[in-house]
Amino acid sequence: MNILKQENSKDRKFESLVLNLALQKIDSDSFEYDGKAVYTSDKSCLVFCLVNDESFAIPEGVRVIGEMAFRQKKRLKNVIIPSTVETIERDAFYDCDDLDHVYIPASVETIRSYAFAECDKLRSVIFAGVPKHLSRHSFSESDDLHNVVVPSGTVGAFRKALHLSDGDMDFIVVEDPNNTAYLKPKKTTSAGEGPKNAKDGNKAGKQKQSGKKARQKNADSKDGAGEALTGLPKEKKTGKNSKKAKKQDKKTKKNDNSAARETHPAGQSEEAGKPDLKATPKNK
Repeated sequence: MNILKQENSKDRKFESLVLNLALQKIDSDSFEYDGKAVYTSDKSCLVFCLVNDESFAIPEGVRVIGEMAFRQKKRLKNVIIPSTVETIERDAFYDCDDLDHVYIPASVETIRSYAFAECDKLRSVIFAGVPKHLSRHSFSESDDLHNVVVPSGTVGAFRKALHLSDGDMDFIVVEDPNNTAYLKPKKTTSAGEGPKNAKDGNKAGKQKQSGKKARQKNADSKDGAGEALTGLPKEKKTGKNSKKAKKQDKKTKKNDNSAARETHPAGQSEEAGKPDLKATPKNK
């Protein structure tokens, strides 16, 4: 208790808000003390940092950095926040004048008001993830903070959470091109349209395939017909040639008839020229 009182003798206001509550229970089973900081008995919450060193590493397993846990640690330049931390409470690093940069892991889901307020030399804050709850006053009065690095595709969300307008240059929110875990996937087909489109696509594919088969079949038929025709004997030409042939036949027949008439005069048959055996008298 004496150590805690000596460490905070210059800050009566802080002592009245936080330290007294810790002192009342420091000897109970509710808190743990490791020589540097006070934790809850399960070490899930860092209640208060006792030292004023330039660097402090919060142990793995801590899930909450308590309210005003590092308040006015004037020499603190670097704090290492583990990936188990989920909440940074109000005024947790308030008025830490030498703190110049902070890395906030993706596990952090909540940052309360004034958590990093009035940190005069704070210049850079890197977010590995996107907190679900980010107070607009998280970095209030940290006048040198102009570089907030966030995952790709999340600039709009951070600017909205911090209530930054388009012309507000207090904070420059930039994307980390190497951190793309929070990029939204490109919109393809909606869940409702997927099966329908798939069905239509299958139907169209089947129709296309059947059409292709039909065309192939027609082509094969034509090729087969061509092959069959090439094996047949050539037909005689018709048209003018056939007409000439008919005329020639008629002419031939006419000539034959004329010759027959010259050989057998009119009124005589072929039998007329033959001797009449009946009219010839019989030899006695």
